[in-house]
Amino acid sequence: MKMKAQAAMEYLMTYGWAILIVVIVVAALYAMGVFTASPSVACSPCFSNFAYVDYAAGNLLVRNGPQSIDTITIAAVPDTGANATITPTSATSGDMLNITGVDATGDVEITLTYTVTSSGLTHTDSATVHN
Repeated sequence: MKMKAQAAMEYLMTYGWAILIVVIVVAALYAMGVFTASPSVACSPCFSNFAYVDYAAGNLLVRNGPQSIDTITIAAVPDTGANATITPTSATSGDMLNITGVDATGDVEITLTYTVTSSGLTHTDSATVHN
C-alpha cells in the first residue's frame, strides 16, 4: 500500500510542477500584452515599403525602406478635410516621412504613390490608420 501512495505523490508532484510552470508562462505572456485585442500600432496593415514609427493626433511618422524614392504623393479616403500631406516628397533609405492631416473620425485609408529613383518605376503603397 505504501508503494501506491508514493507513486501517487510522485505523479501529483510532477504534474503539479508542470501545471505551475504553464500558469507562470501564461501570466507572463498576459503581462506583456500578448493577449490584448487592441492594435499596438495605429495602422493595420501598415505600408509594405515604409516602417511604422509613431502616430499621434493625426500625424503619422514612417521610415522609408531600402530604396531612394522621389515624387511621393498621398491620398486619404475618406478625405480628412485637412488635406493629408507628406513631407518630404523625396527620401533616401532610412529617411523619416511625416504624414499629417489624417485625423478624421474612424479608419482612414492612406495611399502613397512614389517613384523609385534607381528604376524610374512608379509604385503604390496603402495602409489603414485607426483613429
